Amino acid sequence: MNNESLEKEIFDAIVERMGLAEVIAELPPEKLAYDTPLFESMDSEGIALDSIDALELVVLLQEKYGITVLDEDMSRLVSAARIAEFVAEKKTGGV
Repeated sequence: MNNESLEKEIFDAIVERMGLAEVIAELPPEKLAYDTPLFESMDSEGIALDSIDALELVVLLQEKYGITVLDEDMSRLVSAARIAEFVAEKKTGGV
C-alpha cells in the first residue's frame, strides 16, 4: 500500500471512528488535505480533536494496524499524513 492510499484509509477511519462526517462536510475543501492538523493548536486551526479523541485514535491504530503506540509517539500523530508515515514505519520495523 502506498502512502497516499494509507493516508486516505487512515483519514476515513478517523472520520468514521470519531463520528466526524458532519464536521468534515462543513469544512472548506482546503482544510481537508491529509496534512491538515487533527488537533487544534496555537499556530493552526486543525479539525479540533481533543484529548479523548487522541486516546480513541491510539486504540484505532492498535486495533486496525496491530501496532503499539507509546507515549513518546503521540507527538507524531498530528495529521493523517504523519500518522500514515508512523504506521508505515512501525509496520516495517523502522520505529
